[in-house]
Amino acid sequence: MNLVKIEEVSGVAKAFADSGLFADIKSASQAVVKIMAGAEMGIPPFAAVSGVHLIQGKAIVGAGLLAARVQGSVKYKYRVTQHSDIICSITFYEGAEVLGISSFSIEEARKAGTKNLDKFPRNMLFARAISNGVKWFTPDLFGGPVYVPGEIDEPEYQPEIVETTAEVMTDIQEALTSLASCKTLTDLTEWKGLFGSLTNDINVKHAAKAQYSKILNKEA
Repeated sequence: MNLVKIEEVSGVAKAFADSGLFADIKSASQAVVKIMAGAEMGIPPFAAVSGVHLIQGKAIVGAGLLAARVQGSVKYKYRVTQHSDIICSITFYEGAEVLGISSFSIEEARKAGTKNLDKFPRNMLFARAISNGVKWFTPDLFGGPVYVPGEIDEPEYQPEIVETTAEVMTDIQEALTSLASCKTLTDLTEWKGLFGSLTNDINVKHAAKAQYSKILNKEA
């Protein structure tokens, strides 16, 4: 995969930073790092700025981006076979061949101390199932280990097993309802980690901008 050069993305990065639409970007250099990290994983600039987070020097990728990379691949696909508040099971394919099944249950999530489990159990279970599956069955898509929000904070984290708390989104109304409950910039960042894949929807985009402004006005 071709790596981008800093000078090639500096203008775009400055525009992202100056927009004020990304709470976790304080400077153009931070945006540059996000864009370059995304480029190494085949993620375009806007998706990288929205869905790639940098924590403790590691690139953290949301579950929505992981899922999109698998489904957009010419090599791999996945299919969700179970998805409830109790368990999520995902079958991974290479062509017609079944590579394996990645499942994650509510019991496993509680043992792992998964954050936001009470608020978004289906999303959390999907996130861990898709992340584990990507790690086990499609690691070449990202050119190296991938991490997701919450993973590196887990006390018993084992590098060879990716466990995630990130985002997946199947319903725009769920995203809008969750957005309305965001009271701080931290809440908004967590919301973006869960539902950032829907920010291309015009209603979600406008609502997110409005909520961001509302939070800023309250904190000012």
